[in-house]
Amino acid sequence: MKIVTPSQMREIDRRAIEGLAIPSLVLMENAGSSVVDEILERVERERIKVSVLCGPGNNGGDGMVAARHLFDRGHEVAVFLGVPRASFHGDAKVQLRILSRLGVEISVLSSPSSMERALSRVAGSDVVIDALFGTGLDKPLEGHWAQCVRIVNSCPGLVVSADVPSGLDSVRGLPLGECVTADVTVTFGLPKTGLVLYPGAQYAGDVVVADIGIPRSVVEEMEIEGNLIGADTLETVFGRRWPDTHKGSYGHLLVCAGSAGKLGAGILAARAATRTGAGLVTLAVPLSALHHVNASTPEVMAAALPENAEGTLSDKGLIALKEMALERDALAIGPGLSTHPDVAILVRRLLESIRTPAVVDADALNVLGTDLEFLRERGSFTVLTPHPGEMARLLAASVSDIQEDRVGSALACARKSGCVVVLKGAGTIVAHPDGRYFLNRTGNPGMATGGTGDVLTGMIGAVLAMGHDPLMSAMASVFLHGAAGDHALEKIPETALIASDIIDSLGPALRELRTE
Repeated sequence: MKIVTPSQMREIDRRAIEGLAIPSLVLMENAGSSVVDEILERVERERIKVSVLCGPGNNGGDGMVAARHLFDRGHEVAVFLGVPRASFHGDAKVQLRILSRLGVEISVLSSPSSMERALSRVAGSDVVIDALFGTGLDKPLEGHWAQCVRIVNSCPGLVVSADVPSGLDSVRGLPLGECVTADVTVTFGLPKTGLVLYPGAQYAGDVVVADIGIPRSVVEEMEIEGNLIGADTLETVFGRRWPDTHKGSYGHLLVCAGSAGKLGAGILAARAATRTGAGLVTLAVPLSALHHVNASTPEVMAAALPENAEGTLSDKGLIALKEMALERDALAIGPGLSTHPDVAILVRRLLESIRTPAVVDADALNVLGTDLEFLRERGSFTVLTPHPGEMARLLAASVSDIQEDRVGSALACARKSGCVVVLKGAGTIVAHPDGRYFLNRTGNPGMATGGTGDVLTGMIGAVLAMGHDPLMSAMASVFLHGAAGDHALEKIPETALIASDIIDSLGPALRELRTE
């Protein structure tokens, strides 16, 4: 599914209204009606008490449509206007006129006493509809409007936002000062990026995408770079196998990972690769760790490489590692390698001398520093998988800079490196050098534990080894990785979830998704 910025959604609306002559009132009517449908599906009572807070723009008009339909169905509805009646224009003014003629209770929030009445009414409501501000908001809500937001948030019942929670930057997913915390957000036409990115996703609650009557052709004519990763990627990668295949049909992955005290990272990556479907997996480790690999992962082949006194890979192993990489279908490199100077030499010389598809993670990223241009020669053969801290080092930025603009950061890294980039974290982003980006919605906070990134590295490496392109390998792996974490959560509480649980849940999660 496409995901849009506010400016893109406004252009889609404009093309539908001006190009196809669809009346804007029809779109507003459909938007408000979709809010009502969602409310009545969630609150199954004959008569409910609803408060609607409306701002001065079309978002307020959407709320008035919802108020009218609820009133017409016999529910107890009160509407509170954030500005005087004379401030409404266009379609919102039409909706206000209809409400007035129907006799719906309407109050203007113009004084401390009116604010107190609204607070009291909302506190006793089953549902409050937030229709204060939509996607056009670009500054913090303060003073009067901040107080309106606090009134919405005081509702003990269901809080429903129309299109986006008021006070949310619907591009970056950041609160602009005071922000509504919704239980459900009914967003119109297409999802907005700020509803998927964190912390915006937390403010939005359950996001429901409502069809408001914009023809598909209008969206298809637009060049929209953003997409949501869906389960359809799994069918492309993990379809049914032919009965007469063999292990050689599904690729051979080389995992280069681990050092003294960090061998577990390599073992997790290799185990994840086998569970993801790679036909063969070889784990290359420092010589002294060889017996640990053989003992812990019987499905994985082990290869020993020269090591230095610190227990990390030595640059003397370059020729052997290069030969192994050239004989395999894909390479996963980085987890637990350390940033020892020998490792830095080994990683750079290896990556610049082979064209084997590769996923580069953790310490293999750290030793590159900010030299993303180094990777341009490899280009689309490569997937980079930084977490926010690693991304900050790659872009010479702070972690807060990365988190405040996750999409922009991922795209900047993809453009500079020429690689597919996976920016990990809540709402993982997959970015392509051509400007496309893909947002993931699977996963949970229990996955914030050591080793889960190593699991993802092994998964991406496995799909690369199967012969899939880097973009599809990244998207399918990210989606399944999160889905496996969600499946594990059905039996294990968040605080107890560990990386191995995700590996063990890959098979059940995939089976469940296929069934659905």
